[in-house]
Amino acid sequence: MGAEIVTLANVYSRFLGNAREVYVYLPPSYAEAEHRRYPVLYAQDGQHMFASDSKGDSWEMHLTAERLNREGRMEEVIIVAVSSIEDQRGSEYFHNHPGVREAFHTTCKGDLYERFLIEELKPMIDAKFRTLTDREHTAIIGSSAGGLVSYHIAFRRPDIFGQVAILSPFLVHAVVNEPRDHMNHLEPVREQKIYHSFPVKPPSLRVWVDIGGAEGLIMPRHVRAFVDEMIESGFTPGEDLMFLLDETAGHSQADWARRLHCPLMYLFGEIGRPRSIRLDGRRQVGLQGHRVWLYPQVTCDTGFEMSLLQADYTVDCPEVLKVGPDGLIVPLAEGKADVTVSFGGLTALTSIEVIPDLSEHVQVEISVTVPPSTPADARIHAGFEIPKFRDGFYQGSFLLPRDLVFDVKVSRGFGFHERRATSRRFDTSEPVRLHFIVEEWEDDPTA
Repeated sequence: MGAEIVTLANVYSRFLGNAREVYVYLPPSYAEAEHRRYPVLYAQDGQHMFASDSKGDSWEMHLTAERLNREGRMEEVIIVAVSSIEDQRGSEYFHNHPGVREAFHTTCKGDLYERFLIEELKPMIDAKFRTLTDREHTAIIGSSAGGLVSYHIAFRRPDIFGQVAILSPFLVHAVVNEPRDHMNHLEPVREQKIYHSFPVKPPSLRVWVDIGGAEGLIMPRHVRAFVDEMIESGFTPGEDLMFLLDETAGHSQADWARRLHCPLMYLFGEIGRPRSIRLDGRRQVGLQGHRVWLYPQVTCDTGFEMSLLQADYTVDCPEVLKVGPDGLIVPLAEGKADVTVSFGGLTALTSIEVIPDLSEHVQVEISVTVPPSTPADARIHAGFEIPKFRDGFYQGSFLLPRDLVFDVKVSRGFGFHERRATSRRFDTSEPVRLHFIVEEWEDDPTA
């Protein structure tokens, strides 16, 4: 017999007072290996793990796991995909934090969701299926707010979860202000931390963290600060802490599906040996302003990918710049220098130019024309809210952090996007002026 996905319908939680579907993937050998027990991976937003819906694509987690197992790169596992409830997700995935209350004015139920997973769901799964129940064989995974709640649960309860994969975590709530707000002494972008820090390293916890380079206001520098806190607490990069900056990836189910093989191999398999290394990213830095890190990208012979948080760097013109072990470029004088990174017997080289100043922010002007069917009170977003100028036309001028990349469809409200085959991608590496024309909305009743 082959693999099987079992649906547990209406799984009720007395802690949360609601019910949801839970989908349990049983690997190909499960039916025949009657005495074998399996590691377990608990996944948030479970409705997207094995199938797509109107809100997003499928991760196809079961297919990736089976492929990796066939290739000898991952052991078989049971996957418990815990669906989220649309109107409860925002509260269930947030643990109590003043930043959350200030940003969203919502009741935080993350601690109750945590109790549901640990005290209600896990005992049910362990009773129904042949699981390895100990922490070493129990992992948790999630993306965006699902990554945030997975992080909090794993770090709060390392007695239950020995491994965690945190994809594109929603760590900081960023709100873009218009320039007229700056006259009231508001920052161009208001940033509110919404996660708890754990200064004491949980014992024997293994952590995967990643972020895409095109996630807009979900910024790589927020995630860098997050993993730096872990290093400060005692985690060792490349061992019990693994990191990936996926330079071209956006913030979507499809993006997470494409790199899912990496955290799965780290949690339940072998990552292999380094095969190649490259240095991507900005080639120009300023004596003043915007700080820049290097993120060497390593690919292993298994297809596993990681970004180095610590490496050995040499500079041919040390009077121009230096690079710390953490990849932070420290400019010293105008000029150019070649930087070489070494790791695992591999090397890569890039040239960096130092200029007098590289501002922290750049000017971005956006205007949007919307169809006549758009409600007069619609709030229009293109990665952030664009103010209304008149009926059918929205525009704004903003100061945004340099080097962000947005991969978006124009939306009105939450979940109502323009009907368009591809997303719109723009970046803030330099000042830019953009005009978007929305032909129709996906839910437009006149279409």
